[in-house]
Amino acid sequence: MEQWHKDAISKALKGRVVSDETKRKIGLANRGIWVEFKCDNCKKQNEEKQSHYKKSKRHYCNRECQKQHTKKIPYHEQNAYRGIRAEGESKQVYHRRYVETHKERISHLKARRYARERDAEGSHSLEEWQQLKIKHKGKCAMCEKDTQLTKDHIIALSNGGSDYISNIQPLCRSCNSKKWKS
Repeated sequence: MEQWHKDAISKALKGRVVSDETKRKIGLANRGIWVEFKCDNCKKQNEEKQSHYKKSKRHYCNRECQKQHTKKIPYHEQNAYRGIRAEGESKQVYHRRYVETHKERISHLKARRYARERDAEGSHSLEEWQQLKIKHKGKCAMCEKDTQLTKDHIIALSNGGSDYISNIQPLCRSCNSKKWKS
């Protein structure tokens, strides 16, 4: 191995313990193994580092060629496609389906936004909320009915209460409404 490669590897790994395989990969990356290819849009001969070449299905000589060609190919064949949407399905249909299958997550995100808009101190995660419901055995903290639960801030956000999990209790809709009236 050339001296400058050894120096580059030692600088990159300073203070770290890594395997020989990792050192080999860093060495290859520093050496710059280049792959020749034809641009998928304009068909010009080009070259790119092997590590970059392997990351995508299509290869372009520049950003303009990529923009032009991306407009021509279907969404599900583009590099960024993650297999989420079905062919021919619009973003709105996908979003509607997501909202329907992830109701609790959407509800949690709306509640967080509400708290942020009121400059409430702190926040809590969806997992903390689920743990709190388990702690209460899935029952309302006031009437102990086994129904759908809502988040209730013990000290209301409008009265300066925090959004920490310690200020939240699980209540059924009925008890939450009664609390508001009193």
